[in-house]
Amino acid sequence: MRLIAAILFSVACASIASQPATADESVTLMGTISQWSYPNSNLNGAEMSDAATVNSDGNRTVQSLVCKTTMTTDDSVEKVLAFYKTKLAPDKNADDKTKAKLKDGRSVLVSDDSEGRPFALHTILVNTLSTSTTLIVSRGSGETKTYIVWKHYVRL
Repeated sequence: MRLIAAILFSVACASIASQPATADESVTLMGTISQWSYPNSNLNGAEMSDAATVNSDGNRTVQSLVCKTTMTTDDSVEKVLAFYKTKLAPDKNADDKTKAKLKDGRSVLVSDDSEGRPFALHTILVNTLSTSTTLIVSRGSGETKTYIVWKHYVRL
């Protein structure tokens, strides 16, 4: 049932979130994080680096970068997931610029790998033609914080 819900959610999504950078726009770490940050969360370090995209021979193929951070919040896993599901839902009122950037579409996959484990573990994958974003939302039983590990790949 969860798999079916995740697939239906994936098919339904096609609006905001990660936008590929154009030649006129520069990609900044904090600017990119701000698009994905959970409200009132604490950032626990952040970094941007060369993604070193290479082929099977080890030769560089495209310019790319990767950003990453870990956020923590007192909010429950369920509240964090609800925030991201709302954020990633289709926006029928999106402006023309946003619609143009996502003309080739976007996929969103949400999975729950918590069953039978002493912790909650959810993964959200968001892919466009030039970006790939992973959010891992987790909280161990007895922990007082929910962790949101965010990694974002951008093909320049």
